Amino acid sequence: MLRTWIKRRLARKSGISQYNAAQRERIAQRIQKFVPPLSLLLFFVGIGWILLFPLQEFNRRTYISENALLPGQANAYYGYDDMQIAENYRYELKDVQNKDSETRGAWIQTEFQRMGFTSTIQRFDLDGEKGVNAFAVYRAPRSDGKEALVLSAPWISRTNDYNTNGVAVLLSLAKLFKRNVYWSKDIIFLVTDKEMAGAQAWVDAYHGTGDQDGFSVVMPRSGAIQGVVNLDFPGTHDYESLGIFFEGVNGQLPNLDLINTINTVTNRLVRVPLTLHEETSYPFRDTAWADYFESLYHMLRTMRYQALGHPSSDAGLYLRYKIDAVTIHGIRGSTHLNALFGFFKIGILIESTFRSLNNLLEHFHQSFFFYLLLKPNRYVSIAANTVQKASPTTIPPAYTIRGRNVSFAFLVMIMTHLAGFVIFYIMQCQGYASENLESQFILSTCVAHALVICSFIWMSLHPSLQYDGRILKSFCLAFSGLVISTVSLLNFSLAVVTAICIVLPYSLIRSTSSWLGRVVQLVMLTMLSPCGLALMYVTITGQSLGELLSIMIRDYQIVDSWLLLYICIGYWPTNMAMQIVVFSNP
Repeated sequence: MLRTWIKRRLARKSGISQYNAAQRERIAQRIQKFVPPLSLLLFFVGIGWILLFPLQEFNRRTYISENALLPGQANAYYGYDDMQIAENYRYELKDVQNKDSETRGAWIQTEFQRMGFTSTIQRFDLDGEKGVNAFAVYRAPRSDGKEALVLSAPWISRTNDYNTNGVAVLLSLAKLFKRNVYWSKDIIFLVTDKEMAGAQAWVDAYHGTGDQDGFSVVMPRSGAIQGVVNLDFPGTHDYESLGIFFEGVNGQLPNLDLINTINTVTNRLVRVPLTLHEETSYPFRDTAWADYFESLYHMLRTMRYQALGHPSSDAGLYLRYKIDAVTIHGIRGSTHLNALFGFFKIGILIESTFRSLNNLLEHFHQSFFFYLLLKPNRYVSIAANTVQKASPTTIPPAYTIRGRNVSFAFLVMIMTHLAGFVIFYIMQCQGYASENLESQFILSTCVAHALVICSFIWMSLHPSLQYDGRILKSFCLAFSGLVISTVSLLNFSLAVVTAICIVLPYSLIRSTSSWLGRVVQLVMLTMLSPCGLALMYVTITGQSLGELLSIMIRDYQIVDSWLLLYICIGYWPTNMAMQIVVFSNP
């Protein structure tokens, strides 16, 4: 009796399961008719969702997560005497900064030694970039030497002017810090040469990585670096506002608490305008939507830096070593010239910021590392907008399993990726200083087009049913989805830009026997290829193609940016494969 009852119940459940499977299959067939317009709709919904971030209803106000920081709570001792010291250094620097790297480095070293610091110079040769860094280590009396902070300044500002005020205020702060005994962390004062090459050479040598043969001395060290503030105050004039640069290599960002600390000190103690980057003007400034467009402008500027993988300042090079760093830049425009400020407020800002960093009991960890900054005091958490939800129950999908010949698709994907490796070698084999960069780029483009043309000729001479464009397209879309989802965890902005470029166009590509259809699709794919995108970028920005290529290759060879590798190995092979899809069997 019991066995019969159990069999009957199982048979009934089996019938329900079969009914549900059949019902799901019918629903799937109905939905399939609406897949193209639904895909188009969801694509624009995603774009629209990102454009909603600048609205205050979709972002949050920043706040200090690490209570130990206590920004702006400690007394600042930077006064008139320190300001006078900075002005004296400014006059001396006018003569020194025009000399060669050796002379400048020796002068900085001498000044540090006069203050009583352990100081040395570092000669470096980083992929042809030769220069001399000068730095000093202040051994804090209350420190065990296990933690350190860095105050740095380059000789050349991001505006290509001499960073006269930046170096002058660094030297005056070094004297001030030496007089006080409340420091619980060592402080490293660093003046770098040759822009980013100098900063990269120093941080590599400090951590014992990279090519140590290119460094001149065994450098004195302190403990683990907890934070870096880089000073960029070009010229000898006063400033109307401050800009903060925080983007690092490959889209890395510092802990938001570091930016929040500077913002709090600026607003409460120093009371000077603070903006993101160096822009104080933006489109539609005089409209009712000015606040939205300001936030949108700063968000897109940040996403541009992240997508290109290029650090926005020297401070971005420290993020690879899990060191939170920002650059503070002095801006002089023409809108608030009646409210200029100089050494006094800059000195108070840096001193108070370092007093807060001195309070840290452990490494920055409380706040966000994955965010979009819309204003100095407004942010969007990326993690909160990329939540992946799974079904609580496992439901078998309604599809039919059928064997497919995937050898053609596998072969095409392998060939395109091998071509990608060849292109990568061609692009960076002669270095970023090569005079043949544009020729190398043309040769790389020829390699990509040669593979597509040879594939078309082969398929024309050896027709076969195995050249199934649908399977190859499925492989391309699956690979693209894998790349985008993986990159989104590392560099959200690069994933967004990649998705905008390929998701919708690749979905529209079809195998066709019509020559007009083929030409239209090939033109679209060529525009979306790295060649087409590079030409559009230089046309819009006015930058030369050679300069763009030099920056990309230089970033790869010096600061370990993987944008060039991503384009050659991840993006370009899929684009070539999609062009082969156009010539495949419908």
